[in-house]
Amino acid sequence: MNGTEIIKVPVVVIGGGGCGLNLSIFLSDRKVPHYLFEKHEGTSILPKAHYLNQRSLETFRLHGYASEIRAKGAPMRNMCQTTYATSLGGDGPYDRKILYTNSAFGGDEGSEMLRKFMQVGPERPTNLPLSRSEPIWRQIAERRNPGNIRFSHRIVDFTQTDDFVDLQVESPDGNTTIYRAQYVVAAEGGKGLVRPKLGIQMEGPTNIVDVVSIHFKADLSKYWDDRTIIAAFINPEGATLMGSGSLIPLGPTWGRYCEEWGIHFGLGLDDPARLREDNPDALIPRIRNLLKIPDLDIEVIKVSHWVIERVLANKYQVGRIFLAGDSAHRRPPTTGLGLNGSIEDANNIAWKLAQVIHGKASAKLLDTYEQERRLVGKRNCDWGLMTFKNTSILNAALGFIPGQKDANMARLAGLMEESDIGATYRAQLRHIFSSQVTEYSALDLELGFSYWEGGAHVPDGTERPEIDPLGQTYIQTSRPGHRLPHVWLEINDKQSDQILSTHDIMRHEYDYLLITDEFGALWVEAAEKAATKLQLNLGIAQIGPLAAGLRPCKYIDREDRWLTESGLRKGGAILVRPDNFVAWRQRDGSINAGDEVAVALEILTGDNVGRDLPLHPYQTNGFFLRQEKEKLKRMKAANGS
Repeated sequence: MNGTEIIKVPVVVIGGGGCGLNLSIFLSDRKVPHYLFEKHEGTSILPKAHYLNQRSLETFRLHGYASEIRAKGAPMRNMCQTTYATSLGGDGPYDRKILYTNSAFGGDEGSEMLRKFMQVGPERPTNLPLSRSEPIWRQIAERRNPGNIRFSHRIVDFTQTDDFVDLQVESPDGNTTIYRAQYVVAAEGGKGLVRPKLGIQMEGPTNIVDVVSIHFKADLSKYWDDRTIIAAFINPEGATLMGSGSLIPLGPTWGRYCEEWGIHFGLGLDDPARLREDNPDALIPRIRNLLKIPDLDIEVIKVSHWVIERVLANKYQVGRIFLAGDSAHRRPPTTGLGLNGSIEDANNIAWKLAQVIHGKASAKLLDTYEQERRLVGKRNCDWGLMTFKNTSILNAALGFIPGQKDANMARLAGLMEESDIGATYRAQLRHIFSSQVTEYSALDLELGFSYWEGGAHVPDGTERPEIDPLGQTYIQTSRPGHRLPHVWLEINDKQSDQILSTHDIMRHEYDYLLITDEFGALWVEAAEKAATKLQLNLGIAQIGPLAAGLRPCKYIDREDRWLTESGLRKGGAILVRPDNFVAWRQRDGSINAGDEVAVALEILTGDNVGRDLPLHPYQTNGFFLRQEKEKLKRMKAANGS
């Protein structure tokens, strides 16, 4: 580069938002040297992406900072319902009327919904907007990778070869430095440099609705229900739910004494009002009118525009460069799959980069990132668009007509009428509005996503479990490509009273974790032998039943749920990846001296990872295993290794 100093580093992360900062933390925990560059001088000032689901919290738990997020986030009590209301204030006959209430995001203490959520995971979701979460993630990233989290640094250009990526990085003083990375992850949002230059296309509809968001301060303690996370308004003047607006608490105090709020109005792209919304003086009367609190003292902090779209990158990888987060997928905010999906992108690529850079796996492992995450990204995009479009069904149920205030008032009067037909109208409305469970309690979308077409796992030939089309029911399974089932465990030591989740067994230093039971000695011996040969750090966990007493298992199944939830039988075993997804499973004991797990580890770390290998349905065929081992030997010989 004409004598210019080149700084070499294994990984460069572009983007210091929710995806990039969490990726940096995950890489640091796995001892991967890296730089993070963010063009802005600070973290997000916009209070968007406020919902953090169970999967994100258990990922933070794995990396030791869930408690820092929980400490700032909303308790379940303050985010357990959404409401559809005519207003917060007002003295009119139709003011302060709640037409429908949804239980949301786990529900209230003691509810069946919360019991269902807590049965399948060690963490609860929370509500914390990016303007509050990103500073926490930045502090953690800087603590774990001091000096290498560089804000106010802009990527000017980059070039890629078969062996490295050179990035021209401009620092705040205007000087440019060349960084040579083995791999680059672009998590720079929707307006970055990398994706367009790579020629990656975003596929799907754009410019669906223009949204104006107003971040403001106000005292709503006389009007707000402590349990509500979102209040959507039904306004005859706004006609549609998006046009009427929705209100969200933004903290830092939660419940009725919340200091900051966000209100969102949806506008058509041809609506002239969207061109005037940057004037806070024009917005304050609109907020007061919507809430029906004419004397409300309002301080507008920030007004922003954003356009709803549903777009997915046609590729997540070009050579040594990967896309993650909003660089790869953007969808309507309904169901909250944007930031949460981005955090899972980071979780997925981080451990794979670590294994490749540390020489534990073939570079082919990195190809499984797109195999796994793009399908999930598509499902999330489709689900977000579906739940957003479902509001048109709600609008139809309301029967409001844009621009027809008198007709809309008459319709509202009919809904509120204290008569048999009024009761019927309200019952019909509640029935239709109940379809919004797909937005507010889609547990299977949050925890049940899986990697079923290729990926970093060894299929066992079993059928993919049936999916709940409404996303409400999540059934735990240890099938390869699925999330590790959660149950509560105890340490088998009379001196210990520690209670932990199966998700807590994984350690950052583990390349894989073998979980079996008191009958799994063959698995333990074979896996340890294979790990030594492959130079892997292997964790071992044997889980015994509650009634086992002092049997030789370190972990005791506290509620006797492990075999039921995992689908394993006595003597069965699984291999777990560093992201707490199942990589391999044998439901029964070994019939081949544990060779099955040795073959699995060779596949996972070799050039065949992610390929559709012809595995026997239950991997119990000794002939198949010998055949597979011979095939691997032939492939290695052909490659000269």
